[in-house]
Amino acid sequence: EQLSYKKQLYFLSFGTETSFLWENPTAVSVRTIHEARQWVQELQPSGGCNLLKALKKVLTMKELNTLVVIVGSCPDQSSEILSDYIQQCTLGRKLLIHTTTYECSNLVPPSVLKNLAEVVGGRYHCYSTKNEVGLPLKLHRFDFKFFCPISTEFVKLTPTSLLPKPPKHEGPLVIQTPSFLSKTSADWLKSNGLKAKKLSLYQILAPNAFSPVEEFVPILQKTVSSTLHEKEMMQFEWHDGTVKNVHVDPPILYDYQKQLSRMVKTYERRVEWLSAASRRIWGTVCERRVAILVDISATNSIYIIHIQHSLRLLFEEQMSNKNFFNIIAFGSDVKAWKPEMVPSNADNLQSAWRWVLSLQCKGSRNVMSALRRAVEIDFKDKEESRGLYLFTTGVPDQEMHAVSAYMAEVCGGCDLQLHVCLFSIHGFDPEEIVPARYASPNETTSTLKEIVHAANGRFHWFGETGIYESDDISIIVSEMEKAVNYSQKVCLRISILNFLPETIIKKLKLELSRLIFGPDCIHQKQMVASLHKQVSAKYCDIFPRVEIDGIVKHLQFQPKELEDYIDQMERVLRRYLRRIQWLLSGSRRLFGIVLETKICILVDTSGSMDPYLHQVTRELTSLIWEQLRKNSSRFNLMSFAESVQTWQECLVEATNETCHDAVQWVSAFQAHGNTCILNALQKAFCLQDVEALYVLTDGKPDTSCTFILKEIEQLRKKQTIKIHTISFNCADRYLCLCQEDPVFPLFEGDDLKKLSQEVAKARRYLNQARSFRIVNTHLYKKKKRSRSSSSEGN
Repeated sequence: EQLSYKKQLYFLSFGTETSFLWENPTAVSVRTIHEARQWVQELQPSGGCNLLKALKKVLTMKELNTLVVIVGSCPDQSSEILSDYIQQCTLGRKLLIHTTTYECSNLVPPSVLKNLAEVVGGRYHCYSTKNEVGLPLKLHRFDFKFFCPISTEFVKLTPTSLLPKPPKHEGPLVIQTPSFLSKTSADWLKSNGLKAKKLSLYQILAPNAFSPVEEFVPILQKTVSSTLHEKEMMQFEWHDGTVKNVHVDPPILYDYQKQLSRMVKTYERRVEWLSAASRRIWGTVCERRVAILVDISATNSIYIIHIQHSLRLLFEEQMSNKNFFNIIAFGSDVKAWKPEMVPSNADNLQSAWRWVLSLQCKGSRNVMSALRRAVEIDFKDKEESRGLYLFTTGVPDQEMHAVSAYMAEVCGGCDLQLHVCLFSIHGFDPEEIVPARYASPNETTSTLKEIVHAANGRFHWFGETGIYESDDISIIVSEMEKAVNYSQKVCLRISILNFLPETIIKKLKLELSRLIFGPDCIHQKQMVASLHKQVSAKYCDIFPRVEIDGIVKHLQFQPKELEDYIDQMERVLRRYLRRIQWLLSGSRRLFGIVLETKICILVDTSGSMDPYLHQVTRELTSLIWEQLRKNSSRFNLMSFAESVQTWQECLVEATNETCHDAVQWVSAFQAHGNTCILNALQKAFCLQDVEALYVLTDGKPDTSCTFILKEIEQLRKKQTIKIHTISFNCADRYLCLCQEDPVFPLFEGDDLKKLSQEVAKARRYLNQARSFRIVNTHLYKKKKRSRSSSSEGN
């Protein structure tokens, strides 16, 4: 019914092992559909549910754009492992993933595949032939869409959910005390936005972004631009319009994608919260002193129940944690509940509710008088944050520019805002009371927005069917769209390698000795009396021979063994190159890998570091977030020049707060004076529980090196602490590993040196194996020609 209309198909079954119908995706035809039907009918159950092995096979097929996974039992791997692998293999690639479970009441926890589908942005489908009570056919369907285009159409409410008189409308309030102080979305994003969380794409790429270099070359009499970075890096347009050369660090970008997905979910929860309960009518009421201005003009007479119910929800859910409040109702005339503001306690809220129940609608909309009443009487005290919440259904009686000018004057230079909650009434009945000033919905929203913006407030527009516009929600949606944009730039404009570098690679020693047999050949010749001449050992002419480390050896192996060895060695080399690339990316390029969890970092801030201190602080910032925060390390920072400055008195946990504080402390570094490295080391050894010290410096210390070594040796006898040294060299060389067989510079770092030595050894073995293959092929052809000549002679 469905697959016959596709262009290409590929079928794979999996238990403990995998089995496939065709080697590659095949074009759909009557024959292929028939083959697939037969193949499915012959499937037999076997083994476990090794979904990861099946994914490793099928995700390498780049021509596929949809993957349907049908599972009848719980996968052998956890959803975290499966989702991580899928996300790594599909970065920058559009692949729609459907997960389907069947008969899963006991064998498959639906949450496993549901979570998997949600994380990878796919769809989840659950099917069972029976429900819990034995009735036939129960169907569940859950669709998850991740990083889809964001819609600005907010949560819709049914028309009947607002206007009918609610039950117990006139009963006492059921007051709820909020557990936290609500914030506007703008304030909330100051601590939860992408920039605040340091998740702006430019913040992520900044440590590895370089501006193109141009210099005037006197001998050429012209300005020459650098080309190395342009050839080996990705060109990326920066937020200021300039173009920078960016070094792509796959692990950081992959982790960045996951953080963006978590932030989008956080923003979605915020939008849901803003669209619920009294916030769908009023938005968030954040100020400590609140005056509520209620439109009771004659036009609203048929909506008085709704207006009262809106106020009831506000009293019950958002007003109990305010300091003071008052209610001002206005039509042609203005009347206030109390002469001035009163404390927002339970008794006063119940009294205000009883007063609201007595309101009657009449007259026009004298908004200006209501605003003057609130500003000049209720808000004469300017000590606390103050908010005016205007609940209305249309434009004021007064001219818009007069209201805007007044609010701009009274709100300027003080903590006072006017927020408008517009209730939109669809349609206009000529038989109803005509307001003093009538405006279309577009004119109404435009007028009220101008007044709001003049008063530094927020605009909220809702109606019978839900929220139409909200400044609080719009700013969250804008942040979500920004996250989507960053994600698309990472996927589409930056080429990401589909691997996740490992922090520890097991050494794979594939020695050629397993292919080499026989004694060392000395080509000893012996006199054979019957032939009257010397004859070499018989095996010399049978096996190929090569010289290894100055000794001639004879080889005896099967061609398949040699091919397998070459294939394995090529994979090992690729793995080593990925390891080197990982070690040269991010903060590891300067500091290497931080393996300990209790460390102190000592940074040289002497005068000689002045030209490079900005780069060092940038790399140190990357280290704090990339390694220390990620590994939940306990750490401390010290700077040393003429004296030693310590960030904290002891080791502290790497939390978001401490890391922010550490970055601020590092950013204030200033280079001056000498290099008192011994004092810094002695102070670091006094830290409790420290496991390792990381010392970064660019030159010799003031004290004798021999004396320092003796002092440190004495200290380490009392307390065994590892000391890692980072020699800062301003000659910053960039190594390109894009080539198949790159040439390495002379690495001085221990990790890179050992790995480059291992690469050299692997290359030597690989070249020897390829030479042996040539020798073996040549010997085979020689024997073949010899046999051919012999048969012709016969």
